[in-house]
Amino acid sequence: MNAACPHLQEPQSDLERVIEPLASYICATEQPKAALRLALSVLLREVNRTNRLAYARVAAFSARQGL
Repeated sequence: MNAACPHLQEPQSDLERVIEPLASYICATEQPKAALRLALSVLLREVNRTNRLAYARVAAFSARQGL
């Protein structure tokens, strides 16, 4: 995976720049466990949505190609 995604090995990746404020927000709430669960739920929902869209595009492409 590292060979396929060399940008993930950058010392200060985009992901790290996003995670830090999110972690600070979660820790600053009155209920950090609930905030963490909500953040994970939103992330997983977005990943599932992205996967569904990707599968639909692959299916549409395959149908156009007669595969």
